[in-house]
Amino acid sequence: MRYAGLVICRQRPSTAANVTFMTLEDETGFVNLVLWDRVFQSFSVLARMAHWLGVTGTIDAQQGVVHVIAQRLWIPRGVPAPEPLESRDFH
Repeated sequence: MRYAGLVICRQRPSTAANVTFMTLEDETGFVNLVLWDRVFQSFSVLARMAHWLGVTGTIDAQQGVVHVIAQRLWIPRGVPAPEPLESRDFH
């Protein structure tokens, strides 16, 4: 699946074994992302800096929690980027 939205939150807790969690938002709601370390390292500049982000990945649902396992990050093209907002990042 492909999705694009504003980055509203990044979290990389020390207890998560180098997993980064991100939340994106569009006009329909929120999408929670899981970035395994290899994906984070491959797309580290986008993962750390982008305000407007696209993701390609697979949907995972376990125990009522739905999120996207990111496989690739990209900057959406052909759609005007919204005004940059500061994400609430927690490390």
